[in-house]
Amino acid sequence: MKRARRPRRAWWIRHWREVLLAALNSWNRNQVSRVVLAVIASWILGATAIHFAERRVNDDFDTWGGSLWNVWVLLFSGLDTPPKTVVGRLATMVILVLGVGLSSLFTASVASVLIARYMRRKDVSTFEMENHLVLCNWAPRGLDWIREVHAKIIHEPRPIVIIHDVPEEIDLPDKQDEAAFGDVYIVKGDPTSEIVLRRAKVPRAHSVVVLTDEREGKHADGKSVLTCIAIRNICRGEKQPSIAAECLNPSNRHHLKKAGADEIISSTELGLRLLARTALFHGMTRVYQELLTVGRDANEMYLLRAPEGLVGKDFIELADMFLHYRGDRRSCLLLGIQRGDDMMLNPIGSEVGPLQEDDQLILLSRVFLDASQPLPTTPSLGSAATRGGATP
Repeated sequence: MKRARRPRRAWWIRHWREVLLAALNSWNRNQVSRVVLAVIASWILGATAIHFAERRVNDDFDTWGGSLWNVWVLLFSGLDTPPKTVVGRLATMVILVLGVGLSSLFTASVASVLIARYMRRKDVSTFEMENHLVLCNWAPRGLDWIREVHAKIIHEPRPIVIIHDVPEEIDLPDKQDEAAFGDVYIVKGDPTSEIVLRRAKVPRAHSVVVLTDEREGKHADGKSVLTCIAIRNICRGEKQPSIAAECLNPSNRHHLKKAGADEIISSTELGLRLLARTALFHGMTRVYQELLTVGRDANEMYLLRAPEGLVGKDFIELADMFLHYRGDRRSCLLLGIQRGDDMMLNPIGSEVGPLQEDDQLILLSRVFLDASQPLPTTPSLGSAATRGGATP
């Protein structure tokens, strides 16, 4: 029996330790720690001042222990016996004011924690939300994902809705510390449920990202498949959100594709390919890191719907139009053409042929390309906003 109790007792100790640490981290972000330090400083300094002023005439403050105890009571409730010296009375007045103020600050800080957590978990079904981003499931790497999609380079960051069945596991930094977490909401529930997906306004979303639920182990891809099927079942009409799904086992790619995922990302597969490239060509990891980092002055690739003025032109002529615009930060390079499911990078000769309607330009740029602005070409062309938008 003793052996059976020890693991359970250890589990409870570890559980409560994690709860306490999470609470302390949350309080630190809301300045409660500063309030506590101010209370301690006021207590010690006030006890010192009154001790030296009253120790000869007041028995309540003739020792350090008595002074500390009585000033602690003074901070929150007041003294039964008033001080007898002028300095002691002045110190008492200051301590009383500090006690009231610090108590109010402490209460307000704790209330802000509760309100912030409530607002993040507020049911978004009451919001008129659309063109937002939805993140299904949660993992610590979700924090970096939010930082990327809410990077400062993004002019109009989209709201984010996280769907997870255990919201307590989601520990987001305070928006005062990181502005990227200012427009993030949490919907409690299973992302395979159509009811939960509707609460998160998935049919009106711009994109849905399905993270691998690591708690499912080797069956994680199965849950991702069910999530994609549920999303496609509730999304009808011409405008449907794009679904990007994380794949644990690359052999399950075709299952996710059949389930409705538009893009499938396997971190294992990408990691192995990157290791192979850097083994053959040293330093390639820095190149891919640059392309995958969203930030100021970081080169990134974009897909931009081509305006009507470019339709019918060949790739060489298009590339030359972009090359002549090199005197501005918005200048970019034409890398290829996306035509339907075919991606043609660095095409040779007439491999692409004339640019067609609905083709997308694959561009490398240092700044975010806004579809509402003219393309950075010579001669300048109108915006692509009437025919589509930029997709980072």
